[in-house]
Amino acid sequence: MEKHEIRALAKAIVHEMNSEHSAELAPKWEGASVFVVPKDTSLKDHKIPLDKLMHKIVMMRDNLRVLEQQINAHTILSEGEKVKLQGYITKCYGSMTSFNFLFYQDEDKF
Repeated sequence: MEKHEIRALAKAIVHEMNSEHSAELAPKWEGASVFVVPKDTSLKDHKIPLDKLMHKIVMMRDNLRVLEQQINAHTILSEGEKVKLQGYITKCYGSMTSFNFLFYQDEDKF
């Protein structure tokens, strides 16, 4: 499979995953925003709506799943290389558990 074919397949998988399932924000966070306030008070604060942040988190999760599938299906990588790369993905999932409190459904959590 060539690089452009892999990209097209990955995009199709992500699109399919997003159309099948969309993680919901827990009701208590609906309409909420995240504020980032710099230590230097002369700098501007940054505000991001929580639903937009949630969308980015879900997209990262979905892209990690696609990457995981691609690694597992790869025909050239050795089993040892697959295990090593899978370990990095697992660590990413572990880091993202910090965001579990945002999800409404338990099955959407990391």
